[in-house]
Amino acid sequence: GGWCMNDEASTHYNSIIDQHSLGAEFLRDNFGECGRPKIGWQIDPFGHSREQASLFAQMGFDGLFFGRADYEDRATRNRTKTMEMVWKASANLNNKGWLFTGVLPNGYGAPSSFCFDYRCSDTPIMDDPHFQDYNVDERVRTFIQTAHDEAVGYTTNHIIMTFGGDFQYGNANEGFKNLDKLMKYVNAQQTNGSNVNVFYSTPSCYLYALNQVDRAWPSKTDDFFPYASNPHGFWTGYFTSRAALKRYERHSNNILQATRQLNAFADLNLRDSIFTLSEAMGVAQHHDAVSGTEKQAVAFDYAQRLSDGIAVAENVMNQAYAKLLPKDSQSPPPASQFLCQLSNISQCLQVDGQDRFTLTLWNPTIHPVMQHVRVPVRTDYTIRDPTGQTIFSELFPISEPTLNIPGRTSITQKQIIFKASLPALGFNTYYFETKPDSVTSGESKIKITHNEECVLRNQNLQVDFDDQGNLHQIVNLKQNITVSFLNQGFYWYQGFAGNNSQPDFQASGAYIFRPVSPTAQPVSQARSLTCVKAVSVQTAVIVFNDWTSQEISLYDEGEFVEVEWTVGPIPIDDNMGKEIIIRYDTDINSQSKYYTDANGREVLERTRDYRPTWNYTVVENVSGNYYPINSRIWIKDQNRQLTVLT
Repeated sequence: GGWCMNDEASTHYNSIIDQHSLGAEFLRDNFGECGRPKIGWQIDPFGHSREQASLFAQMGFDGLFFGRADYEDRATRNRTKTMEMVWKASANLNNKGWLFTGVLPNGYGAPSSFCFDYRCSDTPIMDDPHFQDYNVDERVRTFIQTAHDEAVGYTTNHIIMTFGGDFQYGNANEGFKNLDKLMKYVNAQQTNGSNVNVFYSTPSCYLYALNQVDRAWPSKTDDFFPYASNPHGFWTGYFTSRAALKRYERHSNNILQATRQLNAFADLNLRDSIFTLSEAMGVAQHHDAVSGTEKQAVAFDYAQRLSDGIAVAENVMNQAYAKLLPKDSQSPPPASQFLCQLSNISQCLQVDGQDRFTLTLWNPTIHPVMQHVRVPVRTDYTIRDPTGQTIFSELFPISEPTLNIPGRTSITQKQIIFKASLPALGFNTYYFETKPDSVTSGESKIKITHNEECVLRNQNLQVDFDDQGNLHQIVNLKQNITVSFLNQGFYWYQGFAGNNSQPDFQASGAYIFRPVSPTAQPVSQARSLTCVKAVSVQTAVIVFNDWTSQEISLYDEGEFVEVEWTVGPIPIDDNMGKEIIIRYDTDINSQSKYYTDANGREVLERTRDYRPTWNYTVVENVSGNYYPINSRIWIKDQNRQLTVLT
């Protein structure tokens, strides 16, 4: 019932809900209440999250069916007749998060030798006895045996049998003509004692029949990640494929949510205009979109659709601010607003060289926030808050790795930093005016060192680096807790260059992560360190090579350490696939346990080389331990915890 069949690994719960709301609204408007789906049909995503099932349950769905399950998990369930279960998909919602869930017997395709689509080469049903290739008897015997084989993993006398597949039913007449014949002749065998009755049905009807059996079902409380289709085929590569598109999807969602709020608060009634971005976001949730598994031309199209939607949303924002910014009816109309969409590379061409400009910041949360803001500028500015009071600001250099990002066209080499105060679900406007040349620039107060020991310290935390740029420790000053680091930095695995002809030759790629060796190599043997200290922020800029760097920052009064990384373009001249990772080697005794979020909401405990519901055979000891992370991961011991928030 969604706008698409969304991915479950790289998606955020916010966008999952949005795209299903969009699809449900379309079905209601075009088919009425009777068109409302009651079954989740996630047949193709590459692994299944607990949060997806929980959301379906909260949406009022009766059940969920999917086609992909780990090859070992599937074999175990088939053997123990647990292909169908009640998924207890929330640790907090009790039975409000429970959902009947079934693993389909054959993915989502037709049984072997029974694909009648023009894309298939299976023999059609030849029921004219005058033909030499008459095959009804053989086809019926084979189908009945197939039905019994598929029934092995299920506990009732009902089974669901899928027909179809990717790009099929292009010639629907051919398919249905053969299915009609097959059902006719199979059912005719009931007079000879056959117990197979086959008919057209729907997932809802199937689930209703199961419900009528009135039996107890096994339960599941974890998830279906990671998914492996064979011993070397762990579908964990797409967790990071097309990282730029993944980031753009999140950026687009932030704009969509802010635009909706502004549209509501300004009472614009421009919901139809926002549909352009809503639709693009709905499409972007597809399991071959935000997942990063699409071809390049398709990725460009997804990005273009998001860009077009943002352009329309920007116009809605402008109209909203035109109503919200004036203090009274006598106030002059505000200047046109625009989004600085390349702020992630410290570029905002619209304000480059301007003597005066305003910056309006929107807080979409229900809590007031204090936030340090960076604006790329060429010169120093006096900044005034909404009351006209001058606020503290300082110029800070843009790092060399950022200045050298391919595609960055701005000549701006500085950024001005100030602390903004924003009300809950509200905005404030800040006024920038160029400082006269006679006024001493705040940049002179900044201390910069190169390849020397660097200590970042504020009221709450201390971060220590040696003169080689190695992170040594993070100290919580108020709690007197220290986490030491054996290593921290970027590493890479060489991707296996197989031809996919069989499991042993499984290649590493957009879908599957398969390293040649379990040992990751550092991206460089040496690194350079630039330590930049100002009043508002202290930053360690660590350059590993000409395509990998990180900036580790500590803001004044900040309670967390910020890590910004830049990777790429990854060199491929050697024709060697490179899987890049960032790694934190700490002295935390985690007992091989770690904790990851499910689509940005609840958290699941993970254990290295372990699966909660079957005896896991370790073949790929690296990729088999990768899980989706959309908001947070942490490790902990008895007294300490290290959390990475995205």
